[in-house]
Amino acid sequence: MTMKTRILYLLLFMIPSGVTAQRARIAFDEKHHQLGQIEEGNGIVSRTFTFTNKGNAPVIILDVESSCGCTVPEWSDHPVLPGKPGTITVNFNPANLSGKFSKKITIYFSGDVTADLRISGEVIADPGDMERRYPVSVGALRMSADTVFLHAGKRSHIIHTFNAGKKKITITSIMKPNDVTIDQTPVLLLPGFRGDLVFFYSPTTGTGRETDRVLITTSEGVTGIVTVNRIPRR
Repeated sequence: MTMKTRILYLLLFMIPSGVTAQRARIAFDEKHHQLGQIEEGNGIVSRTFTFTNKGNAPVIILDVESSCGCTVPEWSDHPVLPGKPGTITVNFNPANLSGKFSKKITIYFSGDVTADLRISGEVIADPGDMERRYPVSVGALRMSADTVFLHAGKRSHIIHTFNAGKKKITITSIMKPNDVTIDQTPVLLLPGFRGDLVFFYSPTTGTGRETDRVLITTSEGVTGIVTVNRIPRR
């Protein structure tokens, strides 16, 4: 449907008909699809949500937003008549998303109605691929690298993390140089979930290349070492 046609539909919906305009009524058969365990190598997984127009006037879907680019919705922008069903299909791409996930999809209907849908599950990566992506082990916490390069002109570096264990993990202590700050996102890493360690560099005076060690201890009592290479602006 073109934008011009959509506007014409909306104008038709707004024409008085002797009945006081009412907020649209939309009922979904289900608002949450649990996808279970998905093999990453099997590609895109699709699920369809079905709704019914419970109101007394046609409705259209104006827009659909998803919480990340891995979740792509498909829908028809033709009017759904009173008492009739409509559908929204959600396509989830598990590539590079090993671990548990929960994604929200927000639908905007004519008649001033919004609805939130959700898909969730767990992406299972090939064990060999998991070791390739997170080769550094600090107990159950796995990291994508154990070395960072902090340039004066580029003051941050990210190490991706993954909780390969069966219990939640937090970082309980970090021993680091004063000109380096490290943020953990999220602070609490649940089993099967991914996170990030973001290294920020506040350059100080000096020349040449400086190397330090950062000691990271987790709630398991295991300590890992990350080598920090500072490269001042030349």
